[in-house]
Amino acid sequence: MTPAHIGWTGIIRLGLVQTAIGSIVVLTTSTLNRVMVVDLALPAVLPGALVALYYTVQLLRPRLGYGSDMGGRRTPWIIGGMAVLALGGLKAAGAVALMAQNVYAGVGMGIFAFILIGVGVGACGTSLLTLVAKRVAPDRRAAAASILWTMMICGLILTSKLAGSFLDPFSLARLVAVSAVVSALAFVVTVAAVWGLEGKAVAAAPAPASAPTPFRTAFAQVWGEPQARQFTIFVFVSMFAYQFQELVLEPFAGDVFAMTAGQTTMLSGDQHMGTLTGMILVAIAGASFGGRFGSLRAWTAGGCLASAIAVLGLTAAALYGPGFPLRFTVFALGAA
Repeated sequence: MTPAHIGWTGIIRLGLVQTAIGSIVVLTTSTLNRVMVVDLALPAVLPGALVALYYTVQLLRPRLGYGSDMGGRRTPWIIGGMAVLALGGLKAAGAVALMAQNVYAGVGMGIFAFILIGVGVGACGTSLLTLVAKRVAPDRRAAAASILWTMMICGLILTSKLAGSFLDPFSLARLVAVSAVVSALAFVVTVAAVWGLEGKAVAAAPAPASAPTPFRTAFAQVWGEPQARQFTIFVFVSMFAYQFQELVLEPFAGDVFAMTAGQTTMLSGDQHMGTLTGMILVAIAGASFGGRFGSLRAWTAGGCLASAIAVLGLTAAALYGPGFPLRFTVFALGAA
């Protein structure tokens, strides 16, 4: 029996999970980075290595998705992944607080925490997208993907602004408390969002005559498709460029512009507000004017060029110092 398609309400509920993922990640990759470099005066290579570890662990995403495919149900993977992510987010904040007392113990705890974050994001996010692909009607999938992405950006903005306001006056104890509240809320929202949405497991089909395709074989088949491979390479290069400033921005704003931890956290919210604005403008332009203002490929290439210009603007900010329109430049980078 084929399970029923997930409707618009269900899509919104899945979008809340994306919001929850973004709320934890934005603190771990941005705020904690600034605290380590500016407030604790630790080498910038330390948060860089921890975030690199988080992204490296996410290379397990194809394997995690394959595991949820074999099990047939995504809800346990989504809830379990969020539990691991929430625990990792809390431990990461605790690790930074521990670094103020014992750097080596704090770094050890931080390594463990960022591994948890990578596994949690991979398990939860990949299973969520698989559920959308499997259970959303084909004519709604594009809209569903847009809703999920938009709600994740909203989560980044909301957390950056609210958490930033609660972080001042800054203390390590306040940092841990804010991270604990964000992690707990994210887990509760995720459980409430997916509970009962997927439904009961579908009765297993008769066992096929041949064994299931091994993961390496399935991966090689996908990688062997030229369009899939080229698009993957493009995403790699573009995301490398887009995230290029992520680990630099908050410590830079703290050192050069004397912003507090709360203010630099809210600065990340400005970038994500720009991202949301750019997405909405492109959607409106495409819906209202069709191809009269260029193809999707032209918009993409133009956005990449504008992003490069915005990064050059950040370079100019370093030379100009206080008084430079930093928030506008960061917003423009997000929009581009």
